[in-house]
Amino acid sequence: MFRFAPHRRTALMLSLLVPSALSSAIAQAQSSDEAHALDAVTVVAERATTATKTDTALTETPQAISVVTSALFTDRGAQNLQETLRYSAGVAADAWGLDTRGDASTIRGLDPVQYLDGMRKLYNFSPMARPEVYGLERVEVLRGPSSVLYGAGATGGIINAMSKRPSFRKAGEIGLQLGSFDRKQLQGDITGALGGSEQWAGRLVGVVRDSGMQTDEIDDDRIYIAPSLTWRGERSNLTLMASYQRDRTASSQQFLPVAATLKAPPGRKLDPSTFLGDKDFDKLDARAVSATVLFDHSFNDAVSWRSNLRYIDSKTEFREIFPDTYSNPTHPFIDADGRVLNRLTYGVKPHDRVLTSDNSLQFSFATGAFQHVLLAGVDYTDFREASSSFSGVTTPIDVYNPVSTGVTVPAYQALPDQRTTQTGLYVQDQIRYADRVSLVLGARRDHAVSETQGLPDRTDNATTYRVGLIGDVGANVSPYVSYTESFLPVPGQDLYGNAFEPMRGHQVEVGVKWQPVRNALLTASAYRITETNRQTNDPDNVLNTVQTGEIQSKGIELEGAYVFDGDFTVTASYSHNEAEVSKSNFAPEVGQRLNDTPQDLASVWAAKGFAVGDDKRLRVGLGGRYVGGTVSVGASNTVRTPSYTLVDALLELELPSWTFAVNVNNLLDKEYFAPCRNFGDCFSGNPRSVVGTVTYRF
Repeated sequence: MFRFAPHRRTALMLSLLVPSALSSAIAQAQSSDEAHALDAVTVVAERATTATKTDTALTETPQAISVVTSALFTDRGAQNLQETLRYSAGVAADAWGLDTRGDASTIRGLDPVQYLDGMRKLYNFSPMARPEVYGLERVEVLRGPSSVLYGAGATGGIINAMSKRPSFRKAGEIGLQLGSFDRKQLQGDITGALGGSEQWAGRLVGVVRDSGMQTDEIDDDRIYIAPSLTWRGERSNLTLMASYQRDRTASSQQFLPVAATLKAPPGRKLDPSTFLGDKDFDKLDARAVSATVLFDHSFNDAVSWRSNLRYIDSKTEFREIFPDTYSNPTHPFIDADGRVLNRLTYGVKPHDRVLTSDNSLQFSFATGAFQHVLLAGVDYTDFREASSSFSGVTTPIDVYNPVSTGVTVPAYQALPDQRTTQTGLYVQDQIRYADRVSLVLGARRDHAVSETQGLPDRTDNATTYRVGLIGDVGANVSPYVSYTESFLPVPGQDLYGNAFEPMRGHQVEVGVKWQPVRNALLTASAYRITETNRQTNDPDNVLNTVQTGEIQSKGIELEGAYVFDGDFTVTASYSHNEAEVSKSNFAPEVGQRLNDTPQDLASVWAAKGFAVGDDKRLRVGLGGRYVGGTVSVGASNTVRTPSYTLVDALLELELPSWTFAVNVNNLLDKEYFAPCRNFGDCFSGNPRSVVGTVTYRF
């Protein structure tokens, strides 16, 4: 079933990987026993909840899943959600390069859905405040279709960010960051039992940032505060979480013309920091408030109940001026000297309200030699959006001497109100035999209603299934095979008032997981995915979105993590993906590679700690990331973007109460694009970023 034609550089990339660190579903975090950081542990993640909604060992989960803990993504210098996934197999973390509009990543060549604490957060392309990574304790990545438990699961998989929660162990820290582009950030995290109580614990996480960005004239300012409270009883646990976030920035991507970047004549290449908008016009201001309730109760040792509820209220104003490369992608300039471009305007003001709930009963019992963990539940989501927008043309600009002032903001026009509700009933049985073999069976029935003001309601019903088998055949080697499906209602309509069809997909995956010792996990997997009704840019109108007919994606993944004695950590990954368009309403792309999707990804990260005297510890880390080239096929214009390799580094000194750390991403300051498209625009990559952090722990 699985046949591949690897890129000619595959052998080179495989040689980058540490032989003992090849795998597929892990995450790992490392911090020595001597460390005094908040929640300090030494761990290669062994368990996760995203794949099964139960606390299940990764070696008993017949699907590829990665877990990236805060200790690990902090070591690597991640500053936003997508950057936490840069070293995960199969994930193109920075799919659109340096982009403040959202955390755009692809998994196995396809789009995932973003979840927060097990409940869906994002529902369409409307901009919303991005998660604050300092408020996260880990990120779990489930690769491939996953609708049986989540309903609203895309074909690519799920990115599930898990928030920090109260601990009964008293700990606290306050930190100051200074870095590139005038970055100044104050952050703090304090947790512990309240008043010495054994039943109540609290936590408060906060961030205040004043920063610029690579792109000239763009700010990256944020206020974030997240209080939480936990009560634990004899058989019950209740956690209340809230968050407030206010961001002030603008679109960091300026859609620089291919003709002046990737294909620029000598001496005519634009600096990636070039700003082609208007400082008084461009903005991306976002405000998000959320409240979450997490409750669980054990009736006895065999039956337990979990109930999760969250409400999000989000308001955003996004407006931008961008160059018109779309009218003539290969020759966009309007003057004889090749300097001046026409410009377009776009603005949107969405007000989103999202209510999500998930309730389930879990039963643990035996039937003869078989141990069962049976999960039955119902979840519900209610997404509502009221929005207004504008689009048009404005003054041209000289891209080599960009000056823009006095652009008038057009009047916003109301868009049809949107509402999408989805109710799902699901059941899953995890059957364990002889403590060596696990069979996972699941089924789900969804009822989704999409409402667009002025149009008839759309109702979709779907049944999805899942089956997986994994077993320990000896020496802690566990081969597995699985089949999964996805069903994702797509809210909204295209530019011409046509409602979107639900996305559907299915996957067959085979693999093997090996845990030679407790502090190591290695995995290899192969998969084939079919996806229908994927949203893409309209080749005839850049402001419109269409749904292609069918995507076929197949590939292999290797991922591994190992914590050696002596405070030495290594992670590595490699993936090869072949995604192509098998059916489409745009004939030139049929049978071609999926646009803007790298085929090969590889990474390796190593960190080592050294004792320096009796109470000091020095840690150094070094990592490399390879991202393969991409292709963008148009009706008369095909653009190929080269591959790139980036280096990241860490230097950290730990004292009894202080930590001094320097993170450098893109150490060699390589200039690259990710990607350039047949529309005539290029997405700039992330330049070198240096951030120093001083942390005091108490």
